Amino acid sequence: MKNKQSAENYNYYSFFIKYSLMENYGFTAGFVSRIFEKFIPSVPDVNTFEFYLKKELERGNISNMRFNLTKLLSKPSTTACIKNDLNHAISALTSKIVTFGFDHKFHTKFKKLNIDSNCYKILLYQSCLLSEEGKVTNKEFETNLNEVCLTIYKLRENKNIIGTSLHLTIVMKNLLHYVERIKLLLDLRSDINSEKKWAYLIADYFEHEKSKNSLSKFFVSHTDLLALEIVEHTAQKGEKYVANDHKEYILFFKKGLLGGFIIAIFAFFKILLDTEISSAIPRALLYSINYSICFIVVFLLGGIIATKQPAMTASTIAKHIDKDDDLQVDTLQAIILLVRKIARSQFISLIGNFIMALLVSCILAFLLTLLNDINPISTMKSKKLIYQVFPFSGGAFFYAAIAGIFLSLSGFISGYFDNKVKAINLAYRITHNKTMSRNFSELNRKKIAYIVDKNLGVYAGNVSLGFFLGSAFLISYILPINIDIRHIAFSSANIGFAILNENFAISTIILALLGVLLIGFINFIVSFSLTLYLVLKSRGVKIRKLGQLLRLSVKDILSNPLDYFVHKKYK
Repeated sequence: MKNKQSAENYNYYSFFIKYSLMENYGFTAGFVSRIFEKFIPSVPDVNTFEFYLKKELERGNISNMRFNLTKLLSKPSTTACIKNDLNHAISALTSKIVTFGFDHKFHTKFKKLNIDSNCYKILLYQSCLLSEEGKVTNKEFETNLNEVCLTIYKLRENKNIIGTSLHLTIVMKNLLHYVERIKLLLDLRSDINSEKKWAYLIADYFEHEKSKNSLSKFFVSHTDLLALEIVEHTAQKGEKYVANDHKEYILFFKKGLLGGFIIAIFAFFKILLDTEISSAIPRALLYSINYSICFIVVFLLGGIIATKQPAMTASTIAKHIDKDDDLQVDTLQAIILLVRKIARSQFISLIGNFIMALLVSCILAFLLTLLNDINPISTMKSKKLIYQVFPFSGGAFFYAAIAGIFLSLSGFISGYFDNKVKAINLAYRITHNKTMSRNFSELNRKKIAYIVDKNLGVYAGNVSLGFFLGSAFLISYILPINIDIRHIAFSSANIGFAILNENFAISTIILALLGVLLIGFINFIVSFSLTLYLVLKSRGVKIRKLGQLLRLSVKDILSNPLDYFVHKKYK
């Protein structure tokens, strides 16, 4: 005989809790399970409220379902059963949050940052009193939940001190989801017979059911998480790459000049290497070392290399567009104002690189022409250096975009290492390492620890960028197309060496100089766009909003073009 489940005896617990507390699988397992669900979908247990909802939805009885729900809620025995499951669901979600607060690793982070984590103890106590009427009010519970949220936000705000990881990011994101769910359940608990509140929860359930097994949404959500991991790993040093006033704007120009001076010298070394070494792999290795040393010297002497700035500002962008640190973009206008700052900071340092690299290379080339016997720049070499910066015939447009990708990637690598130093407490480990203590005094260990703590990310970023730029041409041996890079500062220096060693037409020189400026523009646009895209992606910004942002940006550029190039000096 068919046993029909009584409405009074439905189990509401899984419906209320929404999130399976055991779903902690990785990407591959999650992807496979969703494919399996496509062929043999899971069905809720017959004694659950979800089973009832699914059946009514399949029959198209939405209005009838609401009528039955009203009828159901009018029975005191059913209301008591629902309230019991509701309290259990709140307690279960609370237990997940409390487990986080009591975990020794997180507790250590709270102590390090002087964050009061007493709210987790109170939350545990309050959850035990839920079933006893009058012992704890919804307002008291919600107030404590807000305190919990504050501790999570403070951890995120101080990730430059404690470091972060993908696991920590996911845990904190899930905890915020749990908090929001508990607040919804508390709201229902305050008025268990409210049809409006039930309708909201049911609509939320249907929306969740509709997308929970979607392969595309699963893939997109993990892409967002990957973007979040990359951005969270980005160095917290981006502020110094943005000029906030006219004084800093001028300082950026001076630092750009210094960077251009150093680059011109290393561009000459690269020409020497190109002349002396013909084998691809040794040449790539020496190119890479030359680039890496150049970038490190510029950093140590306080210069700036144009187009490296955008890749280093991901954390700054996140800070400005997500001021509440809740993984949400506050306003698109905040992004546009920040883009203005970064664009003009980039422009002035780029001009500094361009002017000084060109000037110094011209002086070096002139001196070399006086020493004709040892001048490595032949007529053929000069023509090649000029040809390389032509936008289309020389491939500069395409190769500048490749350099932009590498610039962005190196910025994230720099941030990854900066974060890792904090996350694994590397400076502390070095200071107290037994092996090092045999060879270094405590003072020297502290100095090494300080250098590693402050600069490991910078060195990692500079070395990785050097090897990306120096070895890029090797990819041409694998792919059916030519791969190379063009960077504005090095290209500027190459032009200076070329025009002083060969008589070119004025039109050719002008075209070459315009080509170099275009290279700088492409370097910046690609590097900055990739950085901004990942930051927005990590904050859950959808494609529609990206289109809206693009339209607003174009409108702002047309309305205020000078603001993207010049910092006005206000009196």
